[in-house]
Amino acid sequence: LAGVRSMLPLLSLTSLASSLLLQCASITEKCSRLAPLVNQLTTDAMDSGRQYLARYVSDSAAGIYVQGVRLDMLMVANVVYFLAVAVSGFFGFAVRFLEQ
Repeated sequence: LAGVRSMLPLLSLTSLASSLLLQCASITEKCSRLAPLVNQLTTDAMDSGRQYLARYVSDSAAGIYVQGVRLDMLMVANVVYFLAVAVSGFFGFAVRFLEQ
């Protein structure tokens, strides 16, 4: 039981890291929806400035990047899966080691 208590900081750190990654990915997803929003703004005629702005926002690929990789929901799902497998394996190893 004492070994399980020693694992609590690792579990809480993993859950905080997962939560932070999800928040960052949601910001990136919001940035990717900005260009269609700008393009839907209604004006009297076809506004080339609005189209230029929508194209600029789309081409800039705004979002949160980690070491040059855009952090989107797919990337976060892969990282959270990897963290869950690693923590689960480490937890199982620690429990077996402490039972001996």
